[in-house]
This record gives sequence, C-alpha cells and structure tokens, in this order.
Amino acid sequence: MTTATQALMPLAEVYQDLHRNPELSFQETRTAGIIAERLRHLGYETTTGVGGTGVVGLLRNGDGPTALLRADMDALPVLEKTGLAYASTVTGKAPGGNDVPVMHACGHDVHVTCLLGAAGVLAAERASWAGTLMLVFQPAEELAGGAQAMIDDGLFGRFGAPDVVLGQHVAPFPAGMLAAQPGVAFAAADSLTIRLIGRGAHGSRPETSVDPIVLAAATVLRLQTIVSREVAGSEAAVLTIGAIRAGTAGNIIPKRPNLN
Repeated sequence: MTTATQALMPLAEVYQDLHRNPELSFQETRTAGIIAERLRHLGYETTTGVGGTGVVGLLRNGDGPTALLRADMDALPVLEKTGLAYASTVTGKAPGGNDVPVMHACGHDVHVTCLLGAAGVLAAERASWAGTLMLVFQPAEELAGGAQAMIDDGLFGRFGAPDVVLGQHVAPFPAGMLAAQPGVAFAAADSLTIRLIGRGAHGSRPETSVDPIVLAAATVLRLQTIVSREVAGSEAAVLTIGAIRAGTAGNIIPKRPNLN
C-alpha cells in the first residue's frame, strides 16, 4: 500500500494500519511518511525530519493565534497478545541492538489517528476559525527525548511560537467519552538510574561480602514508601521500578548490580 493510498484511507483503517505496523522511538519513518502524505493531501504545509523523525504541519488561515496540537508516534518493546486481526507481529531493534517485539501498547496509534482526524475537520471548517494551526507529530515520547529533539531542531524558531499547546492521551474511560479538567491532568516524568556498589564474594560465604542485591531489594521497598508516606493524600504520584540488573551467576554475590 502506498502512502498516497493511505492518505485517503478512512480513519479506522489508518488506526488499524498503524497498530499493525508499530515503530520504536526515533525509528518512526513509516508512520511519519503516512502522516506527511495525509497532511499534504489536506493542504497543510508539511515538514518531515524535525528532531529526527518528527512531522510538522501548518495551516495558515488569516490573522489570529497559533494553536499547536500534538500527538506522539512511537511504540513500545512489548509482545502483543491481544488476538486482534490487526495485531502487531513486528520486531525491531532496541537501543542496545537487541531484537525485540514491538506493539502500540500505550495508545500512540490512537493519538496519531485522532490528530489526523482533527486535521481533516479543521481544514474543512476554515470558515469557523482564524489563525494558524500547527500540528506536531512527536517521535520518541517513550524515551522522553523526542520533544526536546524537536525543540533543539528549531521547532519554534522555524515554525513559530504557539499561543496555546493542546495535547491528548487515551485513558480507561468509556468509549465516546472526552475527559478534561482544570490544572494538571497527566503527570510529567523523570527517570533515573541508581547504582549500588557492594563487595563481591562466593555465595557460600555471604558474611565476607557486602551484598548489593540485598541492598537493592531493601531500596526498592523503601522507595515504595515515598508515595504512601511522603506525598500528601490530596496529591497524585506514581513511582515505578522498571528493571533490576544484577550478577552473572547464581552462586556468586556480585560487586555492582544496577537498579533502574
């Protein structure tokens, strides 16, 4: 299927196509091509390769504010087991070079489809609004680096500073419901790596070691009390330990595990 054909596909088919063909962070070349072709078909000034694989579409409609609408494009290294007819069977290369299964497990295929749908509606209804519409399709949200990459590539200098920025995200609400609230709706995120350094020994002589795996286990449990005991009940916070890496053999206490 050519991108020109995809530009004319109904949105449900666009979504299924994106879901069937997910791409990892900073590898969203196929997705970006579909987006760009559809935006050009709708009459948007379209630029690709912003911040790596990002796409920007501009629709100028007279004097007025500039509104930026944003969607993310990347998928996750997750094996899909949904049984859907359009389920992903794609594999990709993780940053470390390993082959991994790939799935749109965080809804970015929905985000792209919704923004393309909005692009079509707003292009068709230009008599009802005035100003400039800036559509930003961001790469690498899952690595927390795609937005900064687009900014570093001159997003606002090249395309203009928006007066308002509108984002979206799917959530476990009933179908057809839109949810909005004043103030913070979704959290910002910070990631960090903790390295615990102990003293290695044979597993039969733990008394001669400083076991960093035990330290790591205690650290994980202690970190979980930050939300339950140090964040007010009126506030929301999530703390997740996503990976622990330690040791190379079952009978050796290592010196340096990594707690991620």
